[in-house]
Amino acid sequence: MQHRWTAGGILLTALLALSAQQMVRFFPFTVFGALVTAILLGMAMRAVAGDRLVPLKPGFAFSAKVLLRLGIILMGVRLNLADIAAAGWRMLALDLSVIVFAVTVILFLGRRLSVEERLTTLIAVGTGVCGAAAIGAAAQAVRAKDEEVALSVTLISLLGTLFTVMYTVMLPVLALTPQQYGTFVGATLHEIAHVVAAAAPAGAIGSDQAILVKLGRVILLAPVVMALDWHYRGRAGGAGRASDLDGKPDDKLRDEAQDKPRLPVPWFVLAFLVMALLNTYHVFSPALSAGLVTASLFLLAMAMAGMGLNVWAGDFKRVGLAPVLMGLGGSILLSLFGRFGMALLGL
Repeated sequence: MQHRWTAGGILLTALLALSAQQMVRFFPFTVFGALVTAILLGMAMRAVAGDRLVPLKPGFAFSAKVLLRLGIILMGVRLNLADIAAAGWRMLALDLSVIVFAVTVILFLGRRLSVEERLTTLIAVGTGVCGAAAIGAAAQAVRAKDEEVALSVTLISLLGTLFTVMYTVMLPVLALTPQQYGTFVGATLHEIAHVVAAAAPAGAIGSDQAILVKLGRVILLAPVVMALDWHYRGRAGGAGRASDLDGKPDDKLRDEAQDKPRLPVPWFVLAFLVMALLNTYHVFSPALSAGLVTASLFLLAMAMAGMGLNVWAGDFKRVGLAPVLMGLGGSILLSLFGRFGMALLGL
């Protein structure tokens, strides 16, 4: 019977993911993207159905954890390490600097605004690296709760959408060449979907440059997650205990930190890099690569739906305005820093 309920929960996340991918054809879901739409659908269904969904929770958890990792692994097929290396050290330096800046600034703002640490970390990584996918990967490293992931993904999507519109409106007055504008967009916007949408008015040159710069940030997701995993695992093990966001002991996390042998880095991050390397050497045919990317997006949408189904809308009430101010302030400062970094590096 338990296996039947688990399968039912997985099937429900698949149906919500499929629905989300169809809904993005229509406004306003077009600007949200499939991942955010999936998480919102999951939250809406949980709010309507309530405790009737409790028996399906093992299936939701499977999608939110196992399928999330598989989706992140397959996302590596989108990367060509040779293209990123050929773009030159200045582009890589810009990508690295904006990630370090975004994470540092948002962590600082989070402390000043008294935002919970793991929630702050997720928003920082989502802003600095690549939105929902980065949040999903980082959530595994920082042992985040589903409601923290849901809030982070939703906030990053809304901010990314806002800045996409702002960039498009400001394009005529920015006095940038199409290539410079593409670099600016790719270096400072949150999701790949946001980058594609904002860069489109700059034509093929701007769009290609934006995607290339953005993929440079995506490949840096691996070392960022490795660093987070090392930091949180080391801190929990060194303290001899672990705690949840409220500072209460968490026995499960303590067991993971102390009793179970672990790889020095998350296994799915290593697999992500292997997939990127295989794609770089053209191991996959174009048709297979396209299919794997499609599968990655669908699995990630299922994972987001699973997270949404595990979340009560009431979970957001205790968070307040502080995370919004933190994310908005960090995004504004990142835009300014990105433009300054371009000038400094001669891009």
